[in-house]
Amino acid sequence: MKYPQYLIFAFLLVLFSVTVAAAQQPTKIKRPVKNPPQFPNIIDLDDKSKPAADAQEKEAAEAPLPVDALTRAIEGLTGEMKTLVLEVRSLNLRQQAQLDMLRLTRIDLRVDFYDRELRPVRDRMTALAAEEQNLYRLMMPESLVAQTANISTLSRDKTIEQMKLNYEARIAQVKAEQERLKALESDLANTLSAFQKLGVEADRRIVEAEQMLRQIESSRETAEKKPQDK
Repeated sequence: MKYPQYLIFAFLLVLFSVTVAAAQQPTKIKRPVKNPPQFPNIIDLDDKSKPAADAQEKEAAEAPLPVDALTRAIEGLTGEMKTLVLEVRSLNLRQQAQLDMLRLTRIDLRVDFYDRELRPVRDRMTALAAEEQNLYRLMMPESLVAQTANISTLSRDKTIEQMKLNYEARIAQVKAEQERLKALESDLANTLSAFQKLGVEADRRIVEAEQMLRQIESSRETAEKKPQDK
């Protein structure tokens, strides 16, 4: 079926006019909603405020402190360090004093032991010295004659000579024992003296530790009073 050409031309003209009119029509503007939803602002799914808060905290931390606050902080830290040093020194002194007291107790026991060992040695040496003097007195000629006066003997001179030899032998024994006891007495006396010196030294350290502890306690009380006065 064939249409006349003028109808086709008229149809194309109408279609062109409609297309131009549609292109020239202005775009429809979307009106804003009267009450828009607030949940995007209430619930921040991306947590955009946290970086800002972290940045503010970082800036506040990096910001320099005022001079007065910094000075007070340094003074407080210095006071705490001094207090800590005093506590450490006090602890060390107490431990050292306890060790010295224990050492002093052991030293006293050793002093008592060597003193007991030394006393009979010296007593024996005193007795030997007295015996030696008595032997020399008995060996005198007049003493020997007096000793043989009441003795019946064939030869008084031989008897005196034998008695003299016996006294000399006994004196030699006494001297030998005296030498032995003298060496023993010297060793015991030196050991006793050494322990006595150790005891005196330990006692001196204990007294010094007690004095230093009192000084530390006084310094601590003074340091504690200063902040209160301020």
